[in-house]
Amino acid sequence: MLLGPLLRLFFTLLYNQLAWTYDLVSWTVSVGQWRRWQQAALPYLHPGPLLEIAHGTGNLLLDLHRAGYAPVGLDLSPVMGAIARKKLRAQAVAVPLIRGRVQALPLASGAFASLVATFPSEFIVDPRAIAEFYRVLRPGGVLVIALAAQITGAALPDRLAEWLFRITGQTAGGGLVPLADPFLPAGFSTRIEKVRLPRSVVTVVVAEKGA
Repeated sequence: MLLGPLLRLFFTLLYNQLAWTYDLVSWTVSVGQWRRWQQAALPYLHPGPLLEIAHGTGNLLLDLHRAGYAPVGLDLSPVMGAIARKKLRAQAVAVPLIRGRVQALPLASGAFASLVATFPSEFIVDPRAIAEFYRVLRPGGVLVIALAAQITGAALPDRLAEWLFRITGQTAGGGLVPLADPFLPAGFSTRIEKVRLPRSVVTVVVAEKGA
């Protein structure tokens, strides 16, 4: 009973006061696979304007830039925004960063061809947020969520990490596996992709807005 509130407190601190530890924590809990897990979302994105939801420390924004996108990043945490700006500046990459809530996106309707989120927290299944995602997508646009990962490696560190996720009732996506259902009422057509990596399997939700 106590574990759930403690985990929520941990994630709140991790996204805010302890954001400076985020890259190290994510690398550790994934046994070095976190960046590849994030990148599992890239093949499902559409060409054109792109918004990363909850951009965190900015790693995926750098990947998107290298892949030829001109992304925009949005995050509620001012600490994450500061870390991402510093990281982008160090690479001489110019990416607009916006602070805002997903339940009221400060963005024009139909502005984006793709939205992407990697290992988000509970906001991703908030009906108000889902309605906003639908609103800011173009007809035919896509919302791509790298939602969870299962560690399958046989090495001892992989087995220990998978055991830790299991006993805490988590996956590598914070225990949040809504799959398709929450997106259907908003008008999305949704499918689930399983991206198989050498030591893990990433669950990716692909939600498309009708043309």
